[in-house]
Amino acid sequence: MTLGPLLRRGLSGEVTSLAALRRVLVDWWRPLGTAAMLCLALLVLGPSDSLDRRMSDRALIAQRQAIDPALLIVSVQPSDVRRFGGPTLSRDGMAALLNRLADAGAERVLIDLFIAEPLFAESDARLEAAMARFGPQRLALVSGASPDERPAARFARHATVVDARLTPDDDGWHRRLGRDKGLRGINPAAWLASGTRTQDRVDFDLRIDQQNYPRRSVAEVVDGAEALPGRLVVISPSVLIAPTRAALPMMLRGDRATVMALGVQSARENYGARRLAGMQASVALLLLGIALGFGCAMAARSGKAFVVLAFATCVVMLSASVALGRIYAMEIYPARLIGCFVVMANVTLVQRLRIVPMMSSFLRGDITPEEVWAWRGWEASDHPALLLGADGRIKRSNQAAAALVARYGETLAPLCSPRLGERARFASLAGADGAERFYQLDWPFAHIQIAVLRDNTEAELAQRALEIQLLTDELTGKANRRGFDYALDRASQGDDRYGVFFIDMNGFKAVNDTHGHDAGDELLVITAERLAALLGPQDVVARLGGDEFAILAPGLAEDARAGELARRMVEEIARTAWLGCAGASVEVGAAVGWAVCREPGEDPAQLLRRADKAMYREKLRSKLRAAA
Repeated sequence: MTLGPLLRRGLSGEVTSLAALRRVLVDWWRPLGTAAMLCLALLVLGPSDSLDRRMSDRALIAQRQAIDPALLIVSVQPSDVRRFGGPTLSRDGMAALLNRLADAGAERVLIDLFIAEPLFAESDARLEAAMARFGPQRLALVSGASPDERPAARFARHATVVDARLTPDDDGWHRRLGRDKGLRGINPAAWLASGTRTQDRVDFDLRIDQQNYPRRSVAEVVDGAEALPGRLVVISPSVLIAPTRAALPMMLRGDRATVMALGVQSARENYGARRLAGMQASVALLLLGIALGFGCAMAARSGKAFVVLAFATCVVMLSASVALGRIYAMEIYPARLIGCFVVMANVTLVQRLRIVPMMSSFLRGDITPEEVWAWRGWEASDHPALLLGADGRIKRSNQAAAALVARYGETLAPLCSPRLGERARFASLAGADGAERFYQLDWPFAHIQIAVLRDNTEAELAQRALEIQLLTDELTGKANRRGFDYALDRASQGDDRYGVFFIDMNGFKAVNDTHGHDAGDELLVITAERLAALLGPQDVVARLGGDEFAILAPGLAEDARAGELARRMVEEIARTAWLGCAGASVEVGAAVGWAVCREPGEDPAQLLRRADKAMYREKLRSKLRAAA
């Protein structure tokens, strides 16, 4: 069994009324809820996040965006420690550096060195004086690693205290600066970028070529004469004297100064707002991917079409995800996107194929394994399909048969299988509008009672219209010779007796010759209506040709009744008829011959010969009476 017959209808064909919509919602809310929960678990647990991040990092770093020339890293080298003293940098060395930066016109300075309690009065005074040249608007000091480690008060009053602790992501790489809780100061990157005092996190724009930030040693700055107007300076120990665990994606060595500089440039370029817009677009793409998973599973008409459609959709979504990453310079999560798409597509496909209900029925013993595999091919058919049990009940019905089952219930089963083992070929049912609808019944399996109802109404009505046209006289609207023969054949095959009448009009030719053929046609119509008025609804009035008529009267068994009916026919035809087209009244006569079936199964040809002979005898008597 291929997947093709299982995927021939979508959701749009199922919603035909409020009741159908209600059934669809009842059928679909559980699988859609399950798919939503699985997608949510995929997003929360993030099993593919590591792969996605690595791909995103490589894609971003490969773009190589230029550095901000306003940034300058002053790195404390081992030679600076030997020259100025101190475990990292002495107070005198720091004072000399700050004085030189102030003289050079630096805009703002971040000292990434923890300056605790005072040490020596003269050195501390010189350092405090140097800090005072900047003030809190232009100078920042970092807090220590412990909660109670803050810069000494005499120094802190001349600076802004920032929290420069680095917080890596789950994979150990640093992609942002700042913390969600336990803050001990403002964000250093935001402050150094614009002087903004905020604790919001700053995301790194990994496109920036981090390794090319300009660097100077303390000695180079102190001894140099370079002007630094508008420069943003980060003072930090080099990794040679203070190894750190700072690690930017794809960088081999950790460096706190580079991390700080990258955060500052990202803040200056308002990368956070750009990334936020990208994340919103990414969420929209993710929701679109989930919707496309549902749409692909619903739209596919075969297994091959589903695979091709899903593959093409994945390619388009991957391309869109990469494009978003480049446009908004943000990380992308293609594996997560494809995962949500696959989850929704597969859950929808399982629901469309009704696999879970069928397996539940199989486990309950309500349906055999052979019926499960046979039925799954017709579960999604566009034609109403019924799985019938040996006890004459409907075991399964597909969505296309829902309206029929709701209207007729278990009465459908005997229409399809009147008796045990019997399979009907045709069935007619009254539709919701009261009109009769005709169905052709197909039985695709020899040993499994699956009935497929194919709506044959249009073809049946067209066939009936054609039969009526072939069996009806165009002038009178009654049966023609072919219609009379058809009715006679059906009557002769029954068990009831019947009678036939042949009628030949007298004087019709004179009416034709005197008043014209239109008048003759009008007289024929009047005669046909008069004959029909004498008969019951089951009787057949036929015009055989010219002015000859024939009548079939089912249920007529007595000669006396037939004779009386023939007499009344003669009287009706003999009544004066007004012909509107000629503006004249005419009178004609008729010769009626009849014969009654003596016993069921009598040859109809013999019956017709008897009626025909009787009509000619009556016609001869009429001529003799007219001659006398």
